[in-house]
Amino acid sequence: MNARYLLAIAALAASGVVAACSSGDPSQILRPGGDDDDTLPGGGNKPSQDNGSTQPGQQDGQPAPGGLPTNSKAGQAFYAKEVHPFLAQKCAGCHQAGGAGNPAFLVRDDAMKSYDMIYLNGFAIATSRIVMKGIHSNGAAPELTGPEKTKFAEWIALEVKDGGSKAQANVLEKFGECFDKAKFDAIGWQNLRVTRRQNGNNPQNLNENQDTCTGCRDNTPCSGCHTADDVTGYVNAIGNTLVPQDFTFQETKKLNPAFIRQYVSTTPTGDPVYNPGVMNKSINTVEKAPAYSHPMFKMSAAMEAANKAFVEDAITKFKAGTCGK
Repeated sequence: MNARYLLAIAALAASGVVAACSSGDPSQILRPGGDDDDTLPGGGNKPSQDNGSTQPGQQDGQPAPGGLPTNSKAGQAFYAKEVHPFLAQKCAGCHQAGGAGNPAFLVRDDAMKSYDMIYLNGFAIATSRIVMKGIHSNGAAPELTGPEKTKFAEWIALEVKDGGSKAQANVLEKFGECFDKAKFDAIGWQNLRVTRRQNGNNPQNLNENQDTCTGCRDNTPCSGCHTADDVTGYVNAIGNTLVPQDFTFQETKKLNPAFIRQYVSTTPTGDPVYNPGVMNKSINTVEKAPAYSHPMFKMSAAMEAANKAFVEDAITKFKAGTCGK
């Protein structure tokens, strides 16, 4: 990217644009790896796409659970004994099939299925989002502790030592080549705006004073906070003249930062599947989130339909082998 644009984005972050969008309540400020989950643990929002209903070994001769060619039996054993217990305890409540979190990468009671799913989601790396993720879901979902991060690093070191890094079966690394710019533009992300919480427009009848928090000011474009935002995993800079016109489209293709995952996830067998993450987040901000947390925004059914059409078009091209052609 042109150095001028990098400097412009850095200036936005330095000026406090991103930080200002958290809230006036310091306890709700987004931390590194911040809150991009769909609901609070146990929330009753629209469930995320069932990314775990088909297990490895059920389609097209896929190996049985724990049978991916990771080349590291030592790593597999270490994961099952030392890593899976704390991931199951901390993460499975949201990040297994039917849970609130995106994506689903665990099966609480099956270490080997979870081992495969972490690989297939591209999370078996030293800089894994599992490790980088901070406290989220408005503080209800914990960050890994220092010792837990050390155990995760020891596991990855075993995998790499035995050649496990060669088995990263992550289709999303190049999936962005399947994206159609016209279909992306048709979503209309520039129309996504904050709605200040007040009596009558949310089930909890919460009220926010928009003069005490920049992020909840009524009709603020979502791009105001998400132009230079690696934290929440969603990028939207449409309308910002400091970056190229196609900046948001190009950034959306990226797996690191994981902007692409707001649109598409992977099944346990590595297949791409539509992820309704932004709509789920919208529902959460309306129905469950407290005042002065993530600003409320209402994603329309038409925008959700256009978003799904954009992703499903890419999936069709991916399966036909026509991406980038």
